[in-house]
Amino acid sequence: MTDSLPNQMIRLMSDGQWHSADELIEKVSHRFSATKHVLEKRGYKFDRRRVKGQQFEYRLLLNVNQDT
Repeated sequence: MTDSLPNQMIRLMSDGQWHSADELIEKVSHRFSATKHVLEKRGYKFDRRRVKGQQFEYRLLLNVNQDT
C-alpha cells in the first residue's frame, strides 16, 4: 500500500529543517506545492525563504496549534 503524498511530505518535513524545492520534487512529487496546499487547508503552516534567484526552501512550522 502506498503512502499518501501529504503523509510523505509531513514525515519528511517534520524535522523542522529547511528543504529545497528540488528535494521536495524528488522525495514527494513534482507537484509538491499542490500537496503543500492540501496540508495548509488541514491547518499546517509552512515557511518559505528565497535562496537565490527563483530558488526557494520550505519548512514546516512546528508547535502550531492544529485543530483536527
